[in-house]
Amino acid sequence: MFGRILSNIYGFFVKKRNTEYDNKEDIFKCRIPVISVGNLSVGGTGKTPFVQMLAKYFISKGFKPGIVGKGYKRRSKGEIIVGDGQKVLTSAHEGGDEMVLLADSLNVPVIAHDSKTEAAKSMQEKFDVDLLIVDDGFQHRGLYRNLDIVLIDKETHDKPLLLPTGRLREPIESLKRADVVCLTGSFKLDDNFNEHISEDAVKIRVKTVQANPYTLANKQQIKIRDAKKSPIKVIAFAGIAKPERFYNMLNESGFVIVKSLPFSDHHDYKKNDIDMLVKVCKTENCTDLATSEKDAAKLSEFTDILTSNGIRCLVFPIALTIIEGKMEFFKMIGNKINRNIYNKRYRNDN
Repeated sequence: MFGRILSNIYGFFVKKRNTEYDNKEDIFKCRIPVISVGNLSVGGTGKTPFVQMLAKYFISKGFKPGIVGKGYKRRSKGEIIVGDGQKVLTSAHEGGDEMVLLADSLNVPVIAHDSKTEAAKSMQEKFDVDLLIVDDGFQHRGLYRNLDIVLIDKETHDKPLLLPTGRLREPIESLKRADVVCLTGSFKLDDNFNEHISEDAVKIRVKTVQANPYTLANKQQIKIRDAKKSPIKVIAFAGIAKPERFYNMLNESGFVIVKSLPFSDHHDYKKNDIDMLVKVCKTENCTDLATSEKDAAKLSEFTDILTSNGIRCLVFPIALTIIEGKMEFFKMIGNKINRNIYNKRYRNDN
């Protein structure tokens, strides 16, 4: 009862804030198109893999995207340039694990900033980019975006309650602002959600695609088909929002989990954590660790410790692919983004 009262109070202020932004005319607008990838809830819904998928698409089409985000749980404050498009310039501790992962895997400029608007301003001034992707930007109303993408997972759908009772950062009525609603799972949207989605919005569905893992020490790839033929025993650990998804993926890929060790989301790994993992490996007589790519962004400094103890750490990248609404999604991108880029280039060339 008390929690519901707190949720109602929270919801009142969220709606008040959204109404103020709905009527604002001085929202900052970049010179380049902006795409926001966000959600309604706290916790993992797959935003980072979606940003990776989206950036790779634009790169394949010849665009030069930049990425901005807060850099959740980073030690630094203010602005930090995580990557310049050629190399990663900071550690995951200072830039945030997800921001470092994006900079390392995509080779695009990445900026972490407490204010995504300030990050956007900085990105278009400091780097030669023609497109901006905002990681976790749906609640950041001070920055104009050409395309708003909102991800919804089953847990959000099944328990659509505001904080602190549930996981929602804002009510489902906010879906009216979304240009694209992306479902991350096999569930079906009920009327409670559908009635708040704009008629012009596109609905898509994505599924996880497991890429081949690689070793942390030298990035040597291990083919999943080989692992299925000759199962590899692993000690699995992850500091992500929903580690059970990671463990299920390992099992489906043919790896045998001897023991699983969940850490808190965005866990800041210390030497004592690595010492503990080494001890567990020796106790379980297992020479392979398995972790997510997001966790691996914070483990490079511990490679020597693992190697000296005869332990190999396998890193598992997670990718997304669109399985429903793909044609409509890219058509919308063509209308809202590609045309904008074309017009900009045409003006520059003439």
